[in-house]
Amino acid sequence: MNESRGDGTLTILLYAQDSKGMGHVTRNLTIARHLLAAYPNAVAFIATESPIVDDHLLPERCDYIKLPRRLIPSGVRETHEEAVAGKDHFRDVRSNMLREAALGLAPDLVLVDHEPLGYRGEFRDGLLALKERYPETKFVFGLRDIMDDAGKIRSKWREKGVYDALKNLYDGIAVYGSRSLYDVGNAYGIPSPIQSKLHYCGFVVREPPQADPAAVRFHYGFPQMGPLVVATVGSGVDGYPVLEATEGAVNRIRAKYPDLRAVLVTGPFMPADKQALLQERATAAIRIVQRADNFQLMACADAIVSMGGYNSVYEALVVGRPLVIVPRCTHKVEQRIRAETLAAHDLARWIHPESLSSRRLAEDLEWALSRDREAHARLVREVIPSFDGAANLTAYVGERLGWAPMGGHHGGEPSPMVEPT
Repeated sequence: MNESRGDGTLTILLYAQDSKGMGHVTRNLTIARHLLAAYPNAVAFIATESPIVDDHLLPERCDYIKLPRRLIPSGVRETHEEAVAGKDHFRDVRSNMLREAALGLAPDLVLVDHEPLGYRGEFRDGLLALKERYPETKFVFGLRDIMDDAGKIRSKWREKGVYDALKNLYDGIAVYGSRSLYDVGNAYGIPSPIQSKLHYCGFVVREPPQADPAAVRFHYGFPQMGPLVVATVGSGVDGYPVLEATEGAVNRIRAKYPDLRAVLVTGPFMPADKQALLQERATAAIRIVQRADNFQLMACADAIVSMGGYNSVYEALVVGRPLVIVPRCTHKVEQRIRAETLAAHDLARWIHPESLSSRRLAEDLEWALSRDREAHARLVREVIPSFDGAANLTAYVGERLGWAPMGGHHGGEPSPMVEPT
C-alpha cells in the first residue's frame, strides 16, 4: 500500500484505449466491478477517451478520467504535415494528463489494457515516472486474446520498446483468453523469461443475464413462438453493410421460417443516413433499434449475426448461441483471426466482408437456426475453458499483490479451468 495514504484505501488505475469504440472500456468496467466487489476498501479510476462512459455505467467507488479527443472544426482542411503535427501535440497533451493523474493518484495497482505503453506511447512517461516515484506500485498488462497479425505485433513491439517494458516495467501479464485457442506467447514472440509472467485468465465477459424471451418478444411486438435472430455491430461506425445484408437474409429465408423475427441493433455511432436507410426497410418482423441490452437480446435469440469484436463474440458464445461472424478486415485482421479460430472449432460460421451478400448470409443463418441449441452450448463449454476472466483476474491480482479479498462476494468465483503458464 502506498505510503501517501494512511487510511487503508487501495487505489486502482485502469487505462482503456478506446476512441469511438466500446470494447476496451466495456471490458475494463467488468473488471473494475469484480475488483471492487472483492475489495471494499478499494477505489478505481478508468482513464479512457471513450465518450460513452456515463455515471450510470460506473460501479460504486469508481470514476473515470476522460481523455480528450482531437477535434477539428467543420470546413477546416489540414495538410498532411499539419495533421501529423496536430496529432503529435494532442498526444503530448494526453500524455501530460496521464502522467499527472497517475502521480497524483499514487495507485497501488495499474492495469493497462491492450496497449502496454498507451495509444501512440502516450502513457509511457506516466508509467515510468510512477514506477520511479512509487516502486511499490504493481503494474499488470491486460492482453486481449488476439491483437492483430502476429508479424505486425512483433514488429511494432520491437520498434516501440514494448518487450523492454514487459520485462522491466510490468509485474504480470493477464491474458484475456485461452492458450488452447490462441497462444499469445508464441504468436507475439514473447521471450521465455517474460513468458513466466503470462497468466491466462479466460475470457472477460459480463455476468450473463437472466433470459426472459417472453418479455423481449412482447417489447418488440413479436409473437411468442418462432425463431429470433439478433444482429449487432458494436458501436456501429462501419456496421451498415452487415445489417443491410442481415435484413436481406432474413427476408430470403422467411419462406422456410414464416414466424422468423429479427432485431437489428445499429449502435450509437452508425451514421444517421445509414440508420435511416435501415429504418425505411424495417417491418413488423424486422425491428431496427439504435441501442439495446445486446446481452439480454443474445440470451433470447436463436441465432446471432455479429462483427468479430471481442465482447460481442464471447457474449454470444457464453449464452451458447450459434453465431455468424462478419469480421472487420480493414487495417487490422484481429477479428478475422478470431472468426477463423472459432469456425475451425465449429462454434461459428464467418463471411469475409468482400464476400458478404444477403444470399451468402442467408445460407449461414440457416446453419445457425438448424443447430441443436443444447448440443451447441455443450460444444462451447468443451472448446472454451473459461468465461470467468474478470473473476480469475481478481484472484490473480490478489495473489500477485498479496491482497486478501475482503468483500462479501468476489464478483464471481474463479473458474477451476484458469490456465496459468
